[in-house]
Amino acid sequence: MMEPLESGGANIPISAGTYFIVMDLGSGTYTISPFSSDKRGMFYSDGQNLEIESIPPFEDGYAVTKWTNIDSNGNQGSDSSGNFVDTDIPLIRLAEIYLNYAEATLRGGGGDTNTAVSLINQIRERGFGGSSGAISSGDLTLDFILDERSRELYWEGLRRTDLIRYNRFTNSSYLWPFKGNEPTGVGVDEYRNLFPLPANVVAINSNLTQNEGY
Repeated sequence: MMEPLESGGANIPISAGTYFIVMDLGSGTYTISPFSSDKRGMFYSDGQNLEIESIPPFEDGYAVTKWTNIDSNGNQGSDSSGNFVDTDIPLIRLAEIYLNYAEATLRGGGGDTNTAVSLINQIRERGFGGSSGAISSGDLTLDFILDERSRELYWEGLRRTDLIRYNRFTNSSYLWPFKGNEPTGVGVDEYRNLFPLPANVVAINSNLTQNEGY
């Protein structure tokens, strides 16, 4: 919730601790969020710029270190140099099933809200290393689940379908850098929710019609 900002920030009500304070200079408001100790955010930032100004160079944007070529005991895989990953690709994880249950419950699937909150908190307890990231039933919304899926499942090949399911992949309600080939992101045509059929397959099968827009 945005709060009015007094001159000099005198009315920012925080006690001891570390916080993120985001100020909107245009509207003269601010938001406060406690510093997150969520260990799921695994990024390589040494020598990297946070913001992506162009593609390439590789130095623009933080690199993800979620997948490494070592096991839970620190043993390297088949690449002794440790440069390449040869671990199995997860097709579905228990955490995703928990997130699916919570989303289905909110979408009217007949689940139990308290159970959904408990399952989400199990995921977050692992990520935070304790109960500091626990949520209550009032926090459990579809938007929260979409954000939590991004924190838990990033780089597992699910974000595109998640955004399509939430109707945010193509329109301008949700933007990211270089969406629509624009640095600040723009909405794109709705037909891009579907991939094109391979041209060679359409050419040899007269029963197929190319998806609209391609």
